[in-house]
Amino acid sequence: MRRRRWLAGILAAITMAAGGGALAQGAPPGLDAWTGNYRFEWHGGRSAGGSGIAVTYELRVSARTCRLDITGFQTDEHILCEIGADPNTLWVRFRSYADGKLTNRYNVARFRPGQELFQLKRDGGGVPLTAWGALSPEPGPTPPAIRFKRV
Repeated sequence: MRRRRWLAGILAAITMAAGGGALAQGAPPGLDAWTGNYRFEWHGGRSAGGSGIAVTYELRVSARTCRLDITGFQTDEHILCEIGADPNTLWVRFRSYADGKLTNRYNVARFRPGQELFQLKRDGGGVPLTAWGALSPEPGPTPPAIRFKRV
């Protein structure tokens, strides 16, 4: 298991150094409609101490890279993504953490490479609907809703 994680980390580092992996060989069809920066601010109420619980999700999509930064209340994660796209849907999948590892800073593997974190879907309007996958700040199943907005 350690050897497989070690190899995956080495491959992720080589891929990043080569210019972003699968995206470097050619952007997915339909990606042009999704290129840009998106933000979602999640407000989870108040902590036991009374402070506000807020987490910001920053998604950056370009032809060569996809990065998701999640920061805020007890949160500081930086994820490199793989994406698939068509004009109406953007699929955001886990590749690795920004350091090339498949585990977070606590050595926990929350996601598998290629696992879908979420989708952004256009409903005919300009603001996409977010359909959560493996990554969701909200407990339990939630219907697609407007969350990420282009900034």
